Amino acid sequence: MTSNSSESTRGSQGEFSHRPMVWGTQGMVGAGTQLAAQAGMRILWQGGNAVDAAVAGALAAGVLEPTAHYSLGGEVAMLFYEASTKKVRSVVGQGWAAQAATPEYYQQQWGEIPPGVLSSTVPGVISALLAMQANYGTMSFSQVVESALSFASNGFPAYQLLCRAIATTERTANIQKYPESAAVYLPGGKPPVLGSMFVQKDLGRTLSLMAQAEQQALAQGSNRETAIDAARDVFYKGDVARRMVAALSDLGALYTYDDFAEFESPSEEPISATYREYEIFTNRTWTQGISLLQALKILEGYDLASMGHNSPQAIHLQVEALKLAFADRERYAGDPAFVDVPVDGLLSSEYAALRRSLIDPAKAQATYPPGDPRGMHAVASGHQAKESAAMAGAAGGDQDGTTYISTVDSQGNLVSVTPSSFAGLAQGMILGDTGILLNTRGCYFWLDPENPNCIAPHKRPRTTPCTFIVLKNGQPFMSLGTPGGDSQAQCDLQVLSNIVDYGLNVQEAVEAPRFCGYSFPQSPWPHDEYPNRLVLEGRISSSVADSLRDNGHDVEITGPWGITNGFTPILMDQETGVYHGGADPRKESVMLGW
Repeated sequence: MTSNSSESTRGSQGEFSHRPMVWGTQGMVGAGTQLAAQAGMRILWQGGNAVDAAVAGALAAGVLEPTAHYSLGGEVAMLFYEASTKKVRSVVGQGWAAQAATPEYYQQQWGEIPPGVLSSTVPGVISALLAMQANYGTMSFSQVVESALSFASNGFPAYQLLCRAIATTERTANIQKYPESAAVYLPGGKPPVLGSMFVQKDLGRTLSLMAQAEQQALAQGSNRETAIDAARDVFYKGDVARRMVAALSDLGALYTYDDFAEFESPSEEPISATYREYEIFTNRTWTQGISLLQALKILEGYDLASMGHNSPQAIHLQVEALKLAFADRERYAGDPAFVDVPVDGLLSSEYAALRRSLIDPAKAQATYPPGDPRGMHAVASGHQAKESAAMAGAAGGDQDGTTYISTVDSQGNLVSVTPSSFAGLAQGMILGDTGILLNTRGCYFWLDPENPNCIAPHKRPRTTPCTFIVLKNGQPFMSLGTPGGDSQAQCDLQVLSNIVDYGLNVQEAVEAPRFCGYSFPQSPWPHDEYPNRLVLEGRISSSVADSLRDNGHDVEITGPWGITNGFTPILMDQETGVYHGGADPRKESVMLGW
């Protein structure tokens, strides 16, 4: 493999890696923190399957990782490869807007989607996790919530990222606005001290009430699935729901009890596309996952391997393909319950070839128009570009941390989970005495009725958290996902290409230097875009940066590990049956195997 990285960055474990790969044959769990990974592994040791472990890890992460913008008041993208049926299962994990939320009302009252409670959605993560647990897990809710309940009620040691993130000016200022939030996140009026026990008693009581409802249902003769539903109902229809709605009402939100009681997380058929000999699955178009699939179809027409890893030619083509995919994201992708998305056309080889023809191999284009996947035209007729203002913004995942969890068990069941809340500490708040930190994902909506992501009653915003399962020749090959807002699909593409095009092992693929582009409307309100802005990690050589500038990219150099996504992918060797895991050093990501 030809390297285009600085020689001074060579890792102790290989060309790029400073950490060793993790191996396993019986099971693996990757997560954003040590304790979340251990919560999932504990379930595998107790005989649970990959779904049980993933749900346990996600529940624990919702307690442990508010600084990753993930709480149990958030949402989740989740996929499950079921070994017994050889099918990939998907569930809708994004919350919806209030019934009273209309674009006309927001325009009349505010002229924007204001930050805070008015940009929130009904939490979707609890509903989706418990739906997958009931349908495909083997354990009870009480079993898989045990670690999360202990971390909330008894506390856990405050780790470095938790302390540092809470102490930022933006987050501290928001936390101080809400007494319930300040009581938890600013104990004694200050951010937690490194290594001190961080306790969330109210959150522990909420989880305990859910577990008690399940146990009561089981005592009355209910089966496992019905009892899990009883735990879920406490959150969406019971006392916890009523207390959340009361707190929301006091804060000026538009929700009613019915917005929670009517919420559900239906199963759905995932979408997929082929890339070389691989098939990549993702959730439907309530996530941005389709953008990765479309970019891969465009790139399939190039021999990236022959260009060299992170060469100016390869980076240029990857950036331009992503711009094309994001242009179509803004024109077509939205909640499929409200929007007729031309998925088959967007992911067809014919349409990919048409869009590919717009790429100049030697010149960057600031923005691209959307195409027409129904009529099979490279450019949609009548498209008029809107003016955009370039502004400074953070590189990588700092604006939308999210987290990521992946699990595999001894039977070959594979789970990929990307939970999030968006700016929970920076804009959200704890709802009364429930301990639930609310998301502000509703700021992803638009107020333009022509936009597929325009706000509407009980509509789900198209969310950036996306998750993937990759098959090779019909067999499970790897899990894929990361924190990072709009950078997720971009960095997912790079990690996947590092493995399938450049032959890197899973740890090298995760640690290799990255880039991140911004030539498209950013998902959070006010949807600013930054034409031709391209951020490179400093480990990419200066000669590559200069070549990209010559091609018209507005290149900025961030730190050597400055695009702060946090991958924990699991790769399954189809010949030996051995599992390979990698963990991203840019976050506190951990991979465990046995």
